[in-house]
Amino acid sequence: MRRFKRDLDWPRHMKAKRLKTGVKAYYWQPHGRDISAGFTLHSEPLGTDFAVARDRAVKLNAHLDAWRKGEGAPESIDAQARFGTVDWWIESYTRTEAFTNLSKRSQQDYREALQKLADLPTKTMEKTTGRAIRVGELPSSSLSPAAVDLLYKVLRKGGAVTRQANYTMDVARKAWRVVARQHPGQFMVPVETANGRTMVALNPFQGLERVHTRKKTTIPATREQAAAMAQALADIGHPALGAAALIAFEWHQRPENIIAGHLAWTDYRPADRPAAVRIFHHKTGEHVWLPLEHGGRRFYPELEDWLSRIPRLGVSMILLNAERGGVRTYSESYADHLVQKARKVAGLPSHVTLAACRHGGMTELGDAEITEQGIMALSGHRTPQAARVYVKRTERQRLAASTQRRRFLESEHDTNDCGNGAPGKVGTGTPEE
Repeated sequence: MRRFKRDLDWPRHMKAKRLKTGVKAYYWQPHGRDISAGFTLHSEPLGTDFAVARDRAVKLNAHLDAWRKGEGAPESIDAQARFGTVDWWIESYTRTEAFTNLSKRSQQDYREALQKLADLPTKTMEKTTGRAIRVGELPSSSLSPAAVDLLYKVLRKGGAVTRQANYTMDVARKAWRVVARQHPGQFMVPVETANGRTMVALNPFQGLERVHTRKKTTIPATREQAAAMAQALADIGHPALGAAALIAFEWHQRPENIIAGHLAWTDYRPADRPAAVRIFHHKTGEHVWLPLEHGGRRFYPELEDWLSRIPRLGVSMILLNAERGGVRTYSESYADHLVQKARKVAGLPSHVTLAACRHGGMTELGDAEITEQGIMALSGHRTPQAARVYVKRTERQRLAASTQRRRFLESEHDTNDCGNGAPGKVGTGTPEE
């Protein structure tokens, strides 16, 4: 953030930032140590008027000082302005175990979804600045079912069907449920009853009548496409990331977990399990020991041969040896950039991504006619429903099913043949009379 010349009466913790429009905007942000210690206000935009921003920052600093002394109760003047709001509810959720147990990718998606809800403008205007008050500044208790229905319509841009709107509502429903258990008094929504307005504890996102859209299906990468992607990444100087494509296909680990370093060399053929590799699925918390060989047969020879050729830069298998910054894990954005580059080098279609490699590997399990239980045992999915998302239906599976069905019918025909030269009724289980 660019530094500006500060006036003598510049409050503590107030920062300035030049917007794209050229206007200077002000923000208040406490020290990270206060947030780590449990302070509930993480940051707050103060607008573009210096005098208004200064007065607000002074009040926020007073509340912070009171909190440090153990006097910052929710009833204080500044807590009233923020405690119990939608912004506070969202911040509170991001500090719960339900949120921190999510993968980094899911945490980012949840944050973006909830922030999209909080940043929606209302029709109420702030008196001092004339700006529209954000939903995030409203009390959480003001989100009645009718209000949520309206917000959902706004997120759908007046009626359009969007997955993002449905996703935001799903995340908000979960976040409300989690935080409401900790602070039930802040989630009492006024509902009209026969006796007048009554405060009741309910989740206004529960029971929302959503409009569903057809979900875009990920096209699975073939084994040949995954191998071509791996080779292309090696050709542009990233053989370790090439291994990630093969790991996603063969061992079904989530790409974000692979590039985040969740697969370590110590998990690969350790002394106590020399014929196995441990795959950690961060999203489900599952640790899966995959057998690598049995009876002299190697199950993943191509992948293991590839791993034998990449340098061991650290404990994690997939690491980047950057010119600046040294050895570190790949960021998701940089990995995506390299995959796009490799895709052009190899002449691969646009659907071939690291995620498509994982879908392709699991679809291959379906082609191999492995049982659903076997697929879950390899992929680490906890439910059949979750695993089915990745096992795409293919012509090979339809051919196998048709062949089995015909074989069954012909077997029944032979069984029902009475031996008098007349065919039995195929599939009925009883001979012709």
